[in-house]
Amino acid sequence: MERLELPIVDRAIFEKVFAVGRRRAIQLMHHFDGHQVGRTFVIDRRLLLDRLRTVRSSASFDYEQTRRVKVVEELDRLRKLSPGREVRIPVQPKVRDNRLADLPPGIHLKPGELRMEFTGTEDLLRQLFELSQAILNDYRRLEEIIEGRETGTTFAARP
Repeated sequence: MERLELPIVDRAIFEKVFAVGRRRAIQLMHHFDGHQVGRTFVIDRRLLLDRLRTVRSSASFDYEQTRRVKVVEELDRLRKLSPGREVRIPVQPKVRDNRLADLPPGIHLKPGELRMEFTGTEDLLRQLFELSQAILNDYRRLEEIIEGRETGTTFAARP
């Protein structure tokens, strides 16, 4: 904008410089005291530059920049998570009531160690889900196992 030699900026130039659409260009030009001349919306280039400098130095600009960065970061985070959200883990309804003794074979738990045997991604996810449900339903026993207070400190799921 500073390199332009034109005394005024019309909507088309504003759109290109700021990479916005027609409607947004008009909204922004209104905000920066642009006005309509005939059928064209224009703004004095020097006035626009002064307003942009004022906005840049204000706290609201910093807030808006921070907000936009957070929105972009959140969209990136959600984009990365989206494939995982589509995964459906087939489990039996009774799994939600499982206790640690009900865990499938292949889950081994003892003080300082959790070991799981699985045959693929879906099997691992199923076992992790079953373990999480058993922990919810049997937390005190989990503490006993982890802290070694259970008689026979090694716990393995039923064979």
